[in-house]
Amino acid sequence: MKFFIAFFLTLFTTLMASDVEYSYVPKKVYEKQVFPISFLVIDASDKKRIMFDFKGDKKPIMNDPVIINNGSKTFYTFYFKTEQALFVIPEVDVTFDDSNKILPKISIPVKKIPQHKNFSGVIASGLKIKNHQVSVYDEKTNLIAISFEAHDANLEDIYIPSALKDGTEKVKRTGSKIELNYYIVLPSEQKELNFSYFDTIKESFINKTIPIVMQDASVAAQTDLNPKDDSFETLKKYTLLGLIILFVLLFVWKRDFFYLILAVITAAVLLTFYTPLATVCVKEGSPLYIIPTSNSTTSIYIDTKYKTTKLAQRNEFVKIEYKNGTVGWIKNEDLCED
Repeated sequence: MKFFIAFFLTLFTTLMASDVEYSYVPKKVYEKQVFPISFLVIDASDKKRIMFDFKGDKKPIMNDPVIINNGSKTFYTFYFKTEQALFVIPEVDVTFDDSNKILPKISIPVKKIPQHKNFSGVIASGLKIKNHQVSVYDEKTNLIAISFEAHDANLEDIYIPSALKDGTEKVKRTGSKIELNYYIVLPSEQKELNFSYFDTIKESFINKTIPIVMQDASVAAQTDLNPKDDSFETLKKYTLLGLIILFVLLFVWKRDFFYLILAVITAAVLLTFYTPLATVCVKEGSPLYIIPTSNSTTSIYIDTKYKTTKLAQRNEFVKIEYKNGTVGWIKNEDLCED
């Protein structure tokens, strides 16, 4: 008798040691929305290895869940994204070290986002513009680099209708938060960027405005991005040459090495500023990218073999200036021998 009591107690303890259930499932979601589904695991024994197997084609956008421990309760949150009229996970097989449990399927209705002026396609529970910078892209357009941060968001789908060209890079997801850099090319006469996103908490469109203002720092940095003829370049060059001659004459007259040192320093400054930059040869048909990443939007294609100044280097990309002052990035593999 004692044996059967001990057996049933052991079996009962094993069955009750770990249990899992849905903790949070949204009642509705929007098309292309990123949303969480949470599971509650009650574990009365030592911590065990737990694995979630989502049946069907609905997989989380990140393999590892966000885990929150609260005593004997542990919450596992996965993030999903849907583009269909109904979001369905047939079932979820939760495996513990020594047992498993199959949770029933879930179905979540998916709503379409209504049309709205300047809608960027972003659906989020809060969006923040961390910073932005404006620089000249070519003679008729500006390039605006924007750093975004949002929660429960599909920022990777951002598209602003007024963009002449655009692209994203450095997409980083951490739990519910996503960060990325967005690059957009706009006409130079446009003085502000207006767009909207749909806030899932407020269930309304939120308008955002970014002023397109060329700051002093941006103008200074733009010298490296898209060098142009400076009306003062000739004056500065001849001023430095004049100083060199003056210091040399003073050295000859005064026999003071101090003036010779000043002449050498001035000459070094002149060489530093006016030494010609390296040139590169670009193959015909090569894509010119907006930003130095493989998934960047292509600006244009080089229509003929082209020699130009090398403005910068970043990993396997080289920054160049093409016709009409257009600046972009070329892959090293698209460079040719001079």
